[in-house]
Amino acid sequence: MDKRKISAIAIINILTFLISFSYEMTFTVMPFFLVNALGVSMVVIGIIEGGYDLVSNLVKILAGYWSDLFSKKKFLLTGIFMSIAARFYFIFGKKWDDILMGTILDSVSDGTIVPVSDTILSSEKKKSLGKTFGINRAIESIGGLLGILTAFFYTAYFLDIPYQKYFYLSIVPLLIAAIIVLFLPEYKPSGKKYSIPIISWEMFFPKYLYLFFILSFANFGYSFYILKVYNQTSSEYKTVGIYVIFTLIIAIASYLSGKFYDRLGEKRFLYLTIFLFFISHLFMIGLPVVGFIIFAFADAFLEIGIWATVGKKVKFRKGFVFGTYHFIVGFSSLLAGVVAGYLWDTINPETPFIMGSIASVVAFILIRRFF
Repeated sequence: MDKRKISAIAIINILTFLISFSYEMTFTVMPFFLVNALGVSMVVIGIIEGGYDLVSNLVKILAGYWSDLFSKKKFLLTGIFMSIAARFYFIFGKKWDDILMGTILDSVSDGTIVPVSDTILSSEKKKSLGKTFGINRAIESIGGLLGILTAFFYTAYFLDIPYQKYFYLSIVPLLIAAIIVLFLPEYKPSGKKYSIPIISWEMFFPKYLYLFFILSFANFGYSFYILKVYNQTSSEYKTVGIYVIFTLIIAIASYLSGKFYDRLGEKRFLYLTIFLFFISHLFMIGLPVVGFIIFAFADAFLEIGIWATVGKKVKFRKGFVFGTYHFIVGFSSLLAGVVAGYLWDTINPETPFIMGSIASVVAFILIRRFF
């Protein structure tokens, strides 16, 4: 790998750190803001969180398609400035639909940035893709950890300051990111030709799309896990403190999972991921703090399992294929979020996690039957 690619990957890792920092500063306190300040229902939270994933991943298809053809630097800058604009909806919003609009704008930002970043990361050598994505996800988690720590100190010591004024702070990392992206080198996609048609169902490796759709249905948004822990602790700052530990574990697990992926191979790695999801959801029912910690490993392993697998298999129009996978995962998250919110409100808070366990079993059967 040449120096230009090393430089590009290093810059992507820095951007990932800063954007994750800003995101977690904002969205760690968002469930408390929605419940305590705006009084929204769990169904609305499911719609907002699931809607974020759906819009983000729909945009990733388009952004991935066009980023294969045009300037990656311009796509990244556009995404960062949209995220900054979203913060002003959170700052000046008075109703939950204002927050929804800001969340949608931030999700468009995420959808614009991620496929470009993943495409650049996947320029790494195939045999070490697990390591490359693992390092990137670990850096993302470290940035998120600092954002969560900021939220922790806010909820512990400065909760008398309105949530919306606190959101001003989350703009700072984004402004720094906008400056950093200017140093990203531009390089054109490889001119190598492949026999596969430009648009073909086979280019998406359908059985993996089905698998990750099902497995993502067991991953229905952090807000539900956070609020389940909150139900047990009855304390915002204690809950955020547990979230800090959760994010630290994700950072460690992301790095380790990349190594596991390269050593175990795809199939055994996916079995391990499914097992972690199943166990974590069972614990969320009766011991939510323990379940939340195990879920950190499951979430980290799923991230690497999806993107290292896609990066290894796809050789043509990577941005487009990455974007499509992001959309499938996001659509699953939206369905899961809405269903989980309905189950929480109409039955009890434990039911969504029973659903997650069932989805894990279905994913296991799918691998046994078709992989």
